[in-house]
Amino acid sequence: MNAKTIILTASVLLAVLSGRAQDAMTAQPDSLGRVEQLREATVAARRELVTSDADKLTYNVEADPQAAGSSLIDILRRVPMVSVNGEEKVLLNGSTDYKVLVNGRPTGMLVRNFAQLVKTFPASSVKEIQVITNPPVKYDAEGIGGLINIVLVRRLKAGYSGSVGLQAGTLGMASANGYLSAQLGKFAVSASAGGMRFPNPRYNGITDIENLTGTARRYQRLEFEDDVLYSTGSFSLEASYEPDSLNLVTLSGWVDLQRTRESFRISERFWDADRRLTADMQEPRQAYSRGDSFSGELAYQKTFRGDGGVLTFSYAVDGIPNGVDNDVTVVPVLGVEPYRRHSFNTANTLQHFAQADYFATLRKKHQLEAGAKYTLRSHTADSQDELWDFERQAWRVDDGNVNDLDYRQHIFAAYASYGYKFARLTLKAGARLEYTLNRGLSKSASGKLTFDNSNFNVVPYLNAAWQLGGSDALSLSYTRRLGRPSVSYLNPYIFEETPYSRSHGNPDLRTVVSDALTLTYRTGGDKWGLTARTYGSLCGNKIEYLSVTHPDGTKVSTYGNAVRHRHVDALLDFDWEPTDGFGMQVSGNVGYDDFYARALDQRNGGWNWSVDFSANAGLWREALAYVSAFASGGETTLQRTYHGAEYAYSIGLQQRFCQGHLTLSATAVLPFQNRYEGASRDTEAATYRQHNASWYNPRQFRFGLTWRFGKTEISLKRARKTDVDDKL
Repeated sequence: MNAKTIILTASVLLAVLSGRAQDAMTAQPDSLGRVEQLREATVAARRELVTSDADKLTYNVEADPQAAGSSLIDILRRVPMVSVNGEEKVLLNGSTDYKVLVNGRPTGMLVRNFAQLVKTFPASSVKEIQVITNPPVKYDAEGIGGLINIVLVRRLKAGYSGSVGLQAGTLGMASANGYLSAQLGKFAVSASAGGMRFPNPRYNGITDIENLTGTARRYQRLEFEDDVLYSTGSFSLEASYEPDSLNLVTLSGWVDLQRTRESFRISERFWDADRRLTADMQEPRQAYSRGDSFSGELAYQKTFRGDGGVLTFSYAVDGIPNGVDNDVTVVPVLGVEPYRRHSFNTANTLQHFAQADYFATLRKKHQLEAGAKYTLRSHTADSQDELWDFERQAWRVDDGNVNDLDYRQHIFAAYASYGYKFARLTLKAGARLEYTLNRGLSKSASGKLTFDNSNFNVVPYLNAAWQLGGSDALSLSYTRRLGRPSVSYLNPYIFEETPYSRSHGNPDLRTVVSDALTLTYRTGGDKWGLTARTYGSLCGNKIEYLSVTHPDGTKVSTYGNAVRHRHVDALLDFDWEPTDGFGMQVSGNVGYDDFYARALDQRNGGWNWSVDFSANAGLWREALAYVSAFASGGETTLQRTYHGAEYAYSIGLQQRFCQGHLTLSATAVLPFQNRYEGASRDTEAATYRQHNASWYNPRQFRFGLTWRFGKTEISLKRARKTDVDDKL
């Protein structure tokens, strides 16, 4: 029985059980004969799972019954335009170049460590997920693919309220979290704390490389096992003071501590052009990383009586101290010398944000927005490499591979937009100006390298939204997005993964510019909703990760503004809730990517697709069963093409007790498989060809418990700039 059959059978069974459960609660036999109990007449507003407006598409996590027993990555798989590939990387419109916001802010634990935390972050802590592919000008222009805004739950319950949650899984995953909020007069405060331990399933893989520039080491094979243990602990605090209805002060901060331990076991072999074995070695590698972070924000909001305008001033600081300890060893079998390298790298990033925003709606038809922002990013990195001296049996410093970095980035931004609402048509136009100044100094054994550059960008924005009648709506939007290279892309420090695989940054990278156009149609009824969307983008200087092999078999990788990228896709999303006890959602996306690099005389292109399905059914009182599945394929870059498909499915059960205060959940992920082989990938370049394949045991069972308590009326306020509703 394949996965598709299992999911189809399960969804039909859920619908049947849901119907029987409803019948059992409404027709009850009695000793007096057949007595029919009158059904209670209730009026409940259906909350749509997916909604869209002129600027964004919103997935209502609180309306998803599966959220209570799921992690955030499980929910993201069901969000239109968002996909998760076989390496568990979250993609937006098929791209990893996007920005993550939490409550509209570019700071926070989830922002800094999105790739890891989505695997264990409880979905029950999220109110909604907003996908903004064409962001208005009030948002920073960074992020080619757009923005994913995670809006967390604001537990506005009476007096004091809180919750405690526990989650555990068969792979060794364990997490705990707590939330508490309270109010005293004009003061309101909330605090949260959490910790988690998450060992990734053991990955196994094979990489085959053909070196087109050499003969003695023409063919190469790497066989590897990868074990990763990830742990984190966090604490956050948020407070507000509202002296009157026109003034509001908010203060927030959080701290996150993270540790990651990676253990690699690599077997590496080389053959010559005649397929004779020329080198054989074992390469055990250990890596330890520390990724701590802290953040704080102070904001003041003033509301004016006359026009109802809102003026906000805010200052935020964001710090990210981290370090990596990497140990590479070569145990020779044939044709190589013993080798051992120990690398230390510490880096500290400090960011300051100062911002002013003004928003006003005049006579219910005019909307004005304007603001300015200054960002300062400072980054320092120190490194030291040691080589093991096998004769002296001692470490010695390798001065030839030391690289220290001092880097500063200044971003000055200003924006303004105007919107006007007709009877059925809303028009909005705006522009954002951004000036970026980069100054860096790289210090190595070969000397000092200064890299200074600046960029000035104009980011236009146009949007038209039509209310066609009833629930039918159509919107068309255009914007420009920027992709600034991160410090890791710019840093020329040479990182040695193995003696035959090295990578480094490129200090000459330029800001990426991409233009995007989106057309969206939305319709629906009392029990269903349908969203259709088409999206296209054009980028002339995309940053690509490029590799070159040398005759001795060494592969060196770096980044370059080498690629013109054209992308187009179409999306269809449908959600249906025929009864109070049953609901389902299905979405599909198909797109095409075209890549061309004139300097490399190389072109690549391909189709990509994804399908997501989820369903839930009420079984008995306060009980819910659910099932979900997704599949995707066709990811493409300039030098890489993925073959086959990625997929996953899960089934679960949720039960509430104590008038909804206690929730227990159990979820099975890929329960019928003990080996998962995702999509393989092929890489074609001028100097080499490469094929990658990997597999792991995906089966896991997760169990969760949540207890909610308290009853008071808490109204924790936030300054308006963190609110992301742009409705006129």
